[in-house]
Amino acid sequence: MHRRRMGNMEIAGWGHATGRLILRVGYSDRIMAQLIPDILRVIVETKQLELRTSAALYLLGSGRQKAMLAGYYNVHWSQLETYVEISPSIQVGPDPQLPMHRILVPIAGATDDPIGALAVYVGNEEEGDYAHLDVLNALVGDISTVILAKQEQEMRTVASPAPDGQPLQAAEGDGHVLHENIFHLLRMTVDNFPGGVCALDEDLTVAMTNKRFYEILDLPAERFPVGCSFKDILRFNAARGEYGPGDIEELAQDRIRHVKLFLEHSFDRDTATGLVLEVRSAPSPGGGCVITYVDVTARKTAERELLHHRDRLEDIVRARTAEIELQAQKLERLLNHERHVNEQQRQFVAMASHEFRTPLAIIDGAAQRLTRRKREITDEFIGEKVDQIRASVLRMVSLMESILAVGRLDHGVISIQPENCKLSELIELCCAGQKGISPSHRFHLDLERLPATILADQSALQQVFTNLLSNAAKYAANAPDIFITGWQENGFVHVSVKDQGIGIDADDLPKMFQRYFRARTSTGIAGTGIGLNLVQQILELHQGSISVTSQKGCGSVFTVTLPIATPAANNSSIPTIEAA
Repeated sequence: MHRRRMGNMEIAGWGHATGRLILRVGYSDRIMAQLIPDILRVIVETKQLELRTSAALYLLGSGRQKAMLAGYYNVHWSQLETYVEISPSIQVGPDPQLPMHRILVPIAGATDDPIGALAVYVGNEEEGDYAHLDVLNALVGDISTVILAKQEQEMRTVASPAPDGQPLQAAEGDGHVLHENIFHLLRMTVDNFPGGVCALDEDLTVAMTNKRFYEILDLPAERFPVGCSFKDILRFNAARGEYGPGDIEELAQDRIRHVKLFLEHSFDRDTATGLVLEVRSAPSPGGGCVITYVDVTARKTAERELLHHRDRLEDIVRARTAEIELQAQKLERLLNHERHVNEQQRQFVAMASHEFRTPLAIIDGAAQRLTRRKREITDEFIGEKVDQIRASVLRMVSLMESILAVGRLDHGVISIQPENCKLSELIELCCAGQKGISPSHRFHLDLERLPATILADQSALQQVFTNLLSNAAKYAANAPDIFITGWQENGFVHVSVKDQGIGIDADDLPKMFQRYFRARTSTGIAGTGIGLNLVQQILELHQGSISVTSQKGCGSVFTVTLPIATPAANNSSIPTIEAA
């Protein structure tokens, strides 16, 4: 390992590298208060030193007996001592305020007299002697080099150089005039500063202010003239609530301790007058500091408005995104519905083709038999085949009428003509027609409670009950009894058609009146799925309705509800009601 000697000490290569880093930080143009945290960081982050990552640096000022806190790293200032006694030798012991052991290493100046001290920390329990005191001694030598160089640089900046590089000299007898001119220039600069300015001595005496200082802080100038204590200003602000609720003296003392550190810092402060002030503190080379107060209310208001607009924009974007998602979901539902309808139409076309093919096959078969047996045809045989042909034709006509009726409803060209309709006779006629198609079924009528007439379109209602009776017979092939019951109640008539057939699954009941829908229990039974939808639409044109109750294996009950007189019938003339 590379080693170097410093005095009588032999330093490892890593210690030499740490010293170079400290000097490199010191070469910066920044002021001392800005350099100290970086110097401390270099030391405590050197792993070989085995230190805690917290440190502080204390410096002596002119006329001070104790060294005052000049900077710190990775620890809050309130946890540190403000002043420390400096010993010529290294001090190791418990820190007065932190739960750690502190190593206080004196920093020698040009004459070997201490000018400050470095405070670093090890564990909260001593584990023998610290092994790297020689390295710390070497590093404080590098820190001393940086401090002395910065102090010399600050002293040189007090006087401005002449154009030829020589110090500016005043002519004999003109020194007082030059001093007055510089002071006047300085006063004009401070007075024309847009913010408030307050210079403090090391004992917190107000050394200089400008007019804006009193205006921006809303302070009475006669009460706090130059020469007063800044502590009194802090207590005044605490008393009028500038620092929030709490004990006035405690609030003031907290800020007095902070100001007395004379550290470079800045923060924003809301005042009781509604202003937002940017407060900056810069330490003075000889002790004390200069505090400036700048009104940044307009800037902060603009920032808040910008944040508000950003939040509003985010809300708008979220709302639009949610709206787009809803529209997308709606579109997806519509697409799914369209796909479902297309699938139902495909199934309908296949079913309708089958429905037409069956009666045509019956007609063709009857015709072929008539042709083959034309020489031995009997009246009974002809009658049987004619009945088959007529039943098949009626089936095709009924199917065609249903398809055409649905198409007319979809295009709004079906209209109903309300007139006095004898509902009982119409239902009996429909039952007789269905009896001819389904001779094995028995139709039990209970229609005595129906009114003599209702206002309705007779041909449209005939299609309704023909469809319901046909379904009752078709889906109850092995249960011949069909019950038709009618009654009136509260201005409406109700007609139920009850069968004892295969019934309907509970899950299918809500879908029974959807076009092209067929219940699972109808598998293997001819049908298109348009009849009940047509019935519902015709009843809605009459301002009526239809409902169904059913249980699988126990039959179904379809109930038609119609107004005895439609609302339009209350007028003097009865208009035609068209499908919308």
